[in-house]
Parts: sequence; C-alpha cells; structure tokens
Amino acid sequence: MSPFDSNRVQQNDIKAGRNVAGRDLVDNSVSHHYYKAPLIYREDKQLRALVEEHEKEKLLNREYKEFSDRLNSFLNKKVNGALRTLNEKLISGNREYLVEFAMDLKESVTKKILRNSHFESAQKIYTYLLAQIRVIFLNEITSKIKSGDFKDYQIDELIVERIIDPLLHSVDGCSLLIDKEELYGLLYILTGNCHIEWD
Repeated sequence: MSPFDSNRVQQNDIKAGRNVAGRDLVDNSVSHHYYKAPLIYREDKQLRALVEEHEKEKLLNREYKEFSDRLNSFLNKKVNGALRTLNEKLISGNREYLVEFAMDLKESVTKKILRNSHFESAQKIYTYLLAQIRVIFLNEITSKIKSGDFKDYQIDELIVERIIDPLLHSVDGCSLLIDKEELYGLLYILTGNCHIEWD
C-alpha cells in the first residue's frame, strides 16, 4: 500500500449548496463588500419652524380664509414664453413613462393644498416647499440636464438626493402627512405650470 493511499477520499452522490472537499479546499475567489455610509440630512430649520407653526395653528385657528398670492403663483401657469403642457415637457425630457403618474400626482396634490388652504401655516409650508424645489432644480439640476452629459437615471438620482430626501426628512412628523409622492407631485406642479423644464 502506497503512503498516498491514506489520503484518498471517495465521494459519491453528494449534494451541497457550496464547495465540497475531501481534504484541503483552496478558495481564491475575491469578495467585495462596499460600505455605503448612510446619508445624513441636515434639518431645514426654517421648514421645521413652519411645520411647528402649522401644528400650533391647527389647534387654535380653523377659520383662516385668505389665499397666499405667492402660493397661487406656483399653482397657476406662468404666462411668458411658449406654454407647454406637463405631458409635453415630460415627453421632451424622455420621461413619457411618467406622464400618467405625474398628472395624477399633480392633481391630487393641488386638491390637497386647496383643502388645507384655510390654514395660513399650511400655505406657508407648501409655498416654502415649492420655492425650495424650484430653486434647487433650477440651480443644481437644470444645468446638468442641458449639458447632455448626464443620463436620465443620474438626473433622477440627483433629484432624490438633492430635493426629495432632504425635504422629506424636514417634514417628518407633520400632520399634513407630506410623503415622497406628494413631493414629486409638487415637482410636477412646477413642471406643468412652466416654472421648471426637463429638456
């Protein structure tokens, strides 16, 4: 009998989820585990103050009747230049797949704003959100769209990172229950009313 015979192993009908070895197993595969640190958003103090004001007003005053001119300007079409519909703008910006979704959100958010318009504080919150979305979109997103150097999915990621997630963080806990869909609805209100464009 050879000294090598003692190292022989016989394996038959073995089922395993990974490798099977009779003796030594050398695994040279490389496993990459990328750590992505969670994004921490700085709370928007002005937006948080507006949310707190709304919560107090909700308890005290249910009879406010005036509608803010500034909020109204966001909810109505700008009248300069060539007017295009929300559909046309989204299609021009390669987002035809969003048209129906965007139309539904735009309509439902507009109705919600009007339903809550008897609260001055709610009007201030929506005005602030619309202004922030417009400013960030025009100053940080529009130039990237116009450059043609960014893919559509990169623009979408920037919108989430720079607009949606930070604002969502700052309205957390508000009884207006503003969620991610509603923030997109505000974005589509601005698009449909010619405050921002996607091409």
